[in-house]
Amino acid sequence: MKLYITPTSPYSRRARIAVLEAGYADQCEEIDVGPIADNLKMLLAAHPSGKAPTLVLDDGTGLSECMLIAHYMDDISGGKLYPTDPAARLTCYKLEALGAVLMDSMFTRSGQNRLDLSEQSPTILKKEIIRSNRCYEALEALVSDLKGQTHMGALTVASSLSYADWRGAEDKWRDSHPKLDTWMKIIEGHSSFAATARTDD
Repeated sequence: MKLYITPTSPYSRRARIAVLEAGYADQCEEIDVGPIADNLKMLLAAHPSGKAPTLVLDDGTGLSECMLIAHYMDDISGGKLYPTDPAARLTCYKLEALGAVLMDSMFTRSGQNRLDLSEQSPTILKKEIIRSNRCYEALEALVSDLKGQTHMGALTVASSLSYADWRGAEDKWRDSHPKLDTWMKIIEGHSSFAATARTDD
């Protein structure tokens, strides 16, 4: 298998974590396709989305979207990424979805902040800041569901919060959400999460 990634992307990080959690790192070649504009032809050959991450299977099948990649890795690993108990699995899905919402919100804010001031949309920025803050509040209230968990729900939340540390440092979410901060400091030491940490800006 081949996993097309951009190293600083939180979406690529989720896919990389999924491969590691499934135990397939030695059977999956990571290929850095950043900047995407320079490697679009390669990505389009793998999947019509032209996005990273994209997982290309040995038969040439391309899978895009990090959540789909995680579920595929769960399938082929015999269920290593998600709980098998229905109630626990539902809780995991709830956390994964909330983490994904936060990640999307931070990604939108990051894109806006990289534009010239004349091109930024104050309306979009305000909406996404409010959305991000709602996510922090919701996650603070769900820390009991996160404690002790290393499934893809928890790891998606952690990836999103790590991205917020970088691209939304002005939020200072750790200061106002102490339970979430305490949990985050623990999961930051988890092997797949530590192995995929961003190493440059």
